[in-house]
Amino acid sequence: MRVVEYDSVKFLAFRFMLGFVVMTLLLASGFQKVHYRGKPVYLLFLCGALNPLISQVLETTATTYAPTSQIAVFYCMIPVLIVVLSIPINRELPTGRQLFFMAASVFGILLINLVGGEMKGSTKLGLVLVMTAVLVISVQRVFIRRASARFTPFETIYVSTGMGAIGFSTWTLLSHAIQGQLGSFFNGLLSADFIISIFYMGILSCVVGFLCLTYASGHLPIAVSSSTSMLNSVITVLVGIFILKEVYRPIDVIGTIISFLGILGMSLSYNASLSNRFKAKAKR
Repeated sequence: MRVVEYDSVKFLAFRFMLGFVVMTLLLASGFQKVHYRGKPVYLLFLCGALNPLISQVLETTATTYAPTSQIAVFYCMIPVLIVVLSIPINRELPTGRQLFFMAASVFGILLINLVGGEMKGSTKLGLVLVMTAVLVISVQRVFIRRASARFTPFETIYVSTGMGAIGFSTWTLLSHAIQGQLGSFFNGLLSADFIISIFYMGILSCVVGFLCLTYASGHLPIAVSSSTSMLNSVITVLVGIFILKEVYRPIDVIGTIISFLGILGMSLSYNASLSNRFKAKAKR
């Protein structure tokens, strides 16, 4: 179990280090600029500490003590928690229409994961880890929303990516040093699969994906941006059916359709005036 854990942390270290290097090169070449002076930088450090540092450790460890089906069910609650936490923290109230479509999306994913799904193999520690991870991610998304009023998406992601690079690299280097295996730190780079995964997760996911997510969090109402995360589950089901040729039950298809319609409804309920009003209020 120790080897798997260290390999997971090493992967995170390479992933965030590559993302940080790419973003630094963009700064050095003049394609991007950052301005932190006079701004509440503590918000960015808080967001970076919550995600990726704390949340990634919790997620990686949770998979050892809880089945993925159960983790997926709890992760369906993230959009709901984001909306609920945004009320006292950001004082942003969702509309009734947004709540309805968000509930539909959550209901569709719950159908896929709960009806006839396997929920065996979980432990109390697994439940605690998953629930804590869900809470941490939800809180981070709420504070990302607040930070977006003062920082650009690049400024936000540059700090969190740098924190991930430093944190996970330090962790895995120390673990290798304790085991007397510093010489094996770069062994993964000899594997083509490992390198492809690092480039995908480090550039497309860590940089491009997080930039898009941060931009959406700052420019869309919180109920809209949070519910679109349910699209991950919908795409996973569709990929399984049409690409991997996996067999799905009728309830899986029904749940996917319900969730997709809920996401579509959330997108159509976007109100630019509400988002602009929040940004103006947050800058005060």
